[in-house]
Parts: sequence; C-alpha cells; structure tokens
Amino acid sequence: MFEALGHAIVKRRKRTFSIFLLAVITLGSVGSLAFSRLDSGGYSDLNSDSAKAFKYLEDTFKVKDPAIVLVVDGKDKSVDDPEVVASAQKIESQVRSESSAENVISYWSAGGAPSLKSKDGTSGLMFVYFKTTDFTESDELGGQYQEKYDGTYKNLDVYVSGEAVFANAINGNIQEDLKVAEFISIPLTFLLLLLVFGALVASAMPLVIGVTAIIGTFFVMYLLTLFTDVSIFVLNLTTGLGLGLGIDYALLMVNRFREELHNGHSVEESVVTTVATAGKTVFYSGLTVFVTMASLLFFPLEFLKSFGYAGVAVITFAVIGAVIALPALLAVLGEKVDKGVIRKSAITPKEDGRWAHTARNVMQRPVPVVLACLVVLGILAAPVTNI
Repeated sequence: MFEALGHAIVKRRKRTFSIFLLAVITLGSVGSLAFSRLDSGGYSDLNSDSAKAFKYLEDTFKVKDPAIVLVVDGKDKSVDDPEVVASAQKIESQVRSESSAENVISYWSAGGAPSLKSKDGTSGLMFVYFKTTDFTESDELGGQYQEKYDGTYKNLDVYVSGEAVFANAINGNIQEDLKVAEFISIPLTFLLLLLVFGALVASAMPLVIGVTAIIGTFFVMYLLTLFTDVSIFVLNLTTGLGLGLGIDYALLMVNRFREELHNGHSVEESVVTTVATAGKTVFYSGLTVFVTMASLLFFPLEFLKSFGYAGVAVITFAVIGAVIALPALLAVLGEKVDKGVIRKSAITPKEDGRWAHTARNVMQRPVPVVLACLVVLGILAAPVTNI
C-alpha cells in the first residue's frame, strides 16, 4: 500500500504539492475564524446532578448567571448616601440603554437587597444579563463593557467583572501569549533544526508537516465550534504538538530519503522507498498517538474533550503532511534538499555512530533494558496512585 502511494506521489509530484498548498491556504483562511469562537469554560460534567439542577432552574424559572458584574464603590461613602445613589442610578440607566443588555439588576433597583452590598456598606453590585447566549458575542461584549465602564465615574469607582469579562481576558491573554511564545520558540527551533538537519532547505521540511497539522486543526476546531463548545486551550496543544510532530516525522522521512540518495538510488526510487519504510513507521506511530488522544473524547468534560478533538486532528493532519505532502516536496526538490549546507556531518549518512552503537547495545541486551525502563517508568508513574 505504502509503496503504491509512493509511486502515485512521485508520478504526480507537482500536482500533489500544488493541491497541498491550495488546501493549506483555504483551510487557513477559514480556520483563523476559530480563535474568537473558542470557550474559556467547559469544566463541568453536563450529566452531573449540579448541572442538571442548574439546567432545570434555567429552563423552568429562567435563572441564569449575569454576563457582567459591576462593582460600584462609593469609596468612603455608604451605598445609601444620596450622592452615591444618584450616580449609581445614572450608571445603571446608561447600562440599561445598551442594546446588548436584556436586563439589569442592582442594589439600588432591587430595593436595597443586603446580598448586593459589601459588608462595610460602601460598595454595591450591578448585574447585567445579555440578550445573546452566543459565546463569541459575549466574549466581545465583555471587552467592550470593561473598556467603557471600568474606571472612575464622578464620585464612584467602577470595577467591571463577570463571565464575559473573564472570557475576553483569558482569550486575549492566550492569543497574546501564543504570539510571544511563537516569536521566541520558532526562531530557536529553526536554529536547532539547522544543526540537526545540517542544511537550510532540509531544516524547513518540518514546517511542511507542522503547518499542515496546525492549520488543518484550526479548520476542524472552527467546524466543531459550530456544533459544540471547544476550549481556548486547544490553541496551546495544537501549536506545541503540531510543531513537535513536524520535527519528529520530518527527521524520519528526510533522513531516510537522504540515505537512499547517498546509496546511489534515483530521486523517484528514494521517494518510493522513503514512503514505504519511514512513511509506514510514521503512519503507525500516528495511529498510536491517535488512539491515545481519542481516549479523551470519552470524558464528560468539554475541557478534556477539546484536547481530544485537537489531538486527533493534529495527528491526522501531521500524518497526511508527512506521508503525502512532504514526499511530494522531496520528489520536486530531489538532491536540492541538501542545499545551503550548515553542518556537513549531519547530511552524510554514517554506518556507525552514537545512536547506532546505542541501538546495537539495546538489541544485545533486550531483557535487562526492558526491565530497567519499566522500573524508571514505574517510579515516574508512582504519584498517579495519589491523584
């Protein structure tokens, strides 16, 4: 099967890689829409008694949590001080006029309910309920309300909080953190790849797999957000796992391709052999990770399910990138894969070396090695019994 796939890729190398580029651009343009649709919650079991009770209250008595909570602080003055009351009522009137607000309840409009004021009597709460139940809209509104109302109003200090504000802050921070992380990690990773692959062109090969995995997963996450909640933290998993698998699989594929070329085989023969051997290894490696990540889909928490969604998607697209897109590119590049030599020793196949020596030692003593590994894994796994 893999040999036949290799022949098909070599025969249609340019068409295959062109389709790959077009697919990446298309999926990327749609997948980028997922960022604003991701959820910061998902930590509750929807089948638990507490979740069912909340659902009953929501459906029967229309009970729901406020999207925005404003803390109105009179500073040293009581919430019942006429000046504080007048200012608070003006704020409430302004909030109530927002087109997104379905209802507004505050200490002052609720008849001075004791539960809506602080113990020292200088602060009162104001709850804002949105008309929309869409997470993306609530996220955006949370940022707008915070920007508009958080601060000083006449003689009062106003602090804006609530679920929508939390969601907006978490989503914004994660997206900014990812930018910083990528700004730092990608250049460092590329420098490391230069040393490992030994050539400029070869060191770019992991990006073929990594970009395929990351962009493809973002597209799948967008589709899933149309039907279910997906955690914002899938972004971290997607980028980390996508780049990791890209490097891992590219090492297997590129090194095998180089070996075949250096053994005197043609580019076409080298690609076919690479797909039939290293490609087969990548496929079964991916299948193992796929099954492992898929186990998260059986948890009742959307937070954990989201990791399952992302993990399954990342590994699927990584394998596609490694077994189809990368061989097509290698077939197009041929011996140019070693252009821009940085470290010649990295691009020359060795009959012997540290890794080969290690492998031979392991194969000569399989039982002791397995036992030693099991002991180490047992020590590392021991804390699990106390979770």
